[in-house]
Amino acid sequence: MTDILFEYDHILIRSEYKTPDLHRHLASHVVVSLAGDLHGEASGNAFRANGVCIASDVLHTVCAPDGELLLYLFDTSSSASKILSRDYLNGTDFCVLENAIVEKIRAVWNTEKTHSLAAADVQIRSVLGLSPLHEEKSDLRIERVLSFLKSLDEIPEDIMPRLSSIACLSQSRLSHLFTQQVGISLHRYLAMEKMRKGYILFQKSGNISQAALDAGFDSPSHFAATCKRMFGISFSDFTKSMEHPSRQNSI
Repeated sequence: MTDILFEYDHILIRSEYKTPDLHRHLASHVVVSLAGDLHGEASGNAFRANGVCIASDVLHTVCAPDGELLLYLFDTSSSASKILSRDYLNGTDFCVLENAIVEKIRAVWNTEKTHSLAAADVQIRSVLGLSPLHEEKSDLRIERVLSFLKSLDEIPEDIMPRLSSIACLSQSRLSHLFTQQVGISLHRYLAMEKMRKGYILFQKSGNISQAALDAGFDSPSHFAATCKRMFGISFSDFTKSMEHPSRQNSI
C-alpha cells in the first residue's frame, strides 16, 4: 500500500521502493527506511544507510529491500529545502542522516501513522529541524507568480504570457528572475505544478487519463512519462494499490 501526502511545498510518500530507476527530482529529498537499510546511489557513489538527504537535480536511486521507506520531496523554493542545504548538505550532493535522527523519525511514524499522515508529517519535519523559519521576502513579482500558479486548477497552454503579464516582465526576464529566486527554472517548476495538480485531480476522480488532461498535460502518456522522469517509478505504481483515491491525503 502507498500513502501520499501532497502539499504545495513538499510531498511525503510511504511506499515499497524496491528497484526504482536512476532519476532526478526537481526537489530536495529526505529518505528514511522504516525497517532495515536503504540501498542507494547518488552522483555515482553507492551507499547503505538508514536515512539519507539528497540535493535537488542529483542523479540517484534509493530502495528499501527489507521493507518500506518514507520519501520527502521539498520544493527548492521552500524554507525546508534551504534548511536542508544549509544544515545537512552543506554544498554536497548527498549526506547520510545520523542514526539518532532516523530512530526519532521511526518512533514518530509508529506512533502517528494510525492517526494521520499529516500529523506524522508535522512531527517528522520538526525532528529534522524543518519547521518554517522567518526569512527575507523574495521578489514580489515572483511571489505573485507563485501565488497565481497555486490558485490554478490546471496549467494552460498560454501560461507563459499570462505569468509575464502578472509579473510585468518579459518572458525571458521572468524566466531569469524565477531561476534566480526559486533555484530551478520556471519551465521545470511548471512541470512539477502539473504533476501536483494531476495528482490532486486524480484523487477527486480516480481517473488518471482525465486527471492528466485536466491538469494541462498533452496526453496521459505525457503525464506518465513526466512522473517516471520525476519520481523514478510510474504513476501506476503510486496508484495501483489505491482502491479509494478520494481517501488519500491531499491539500
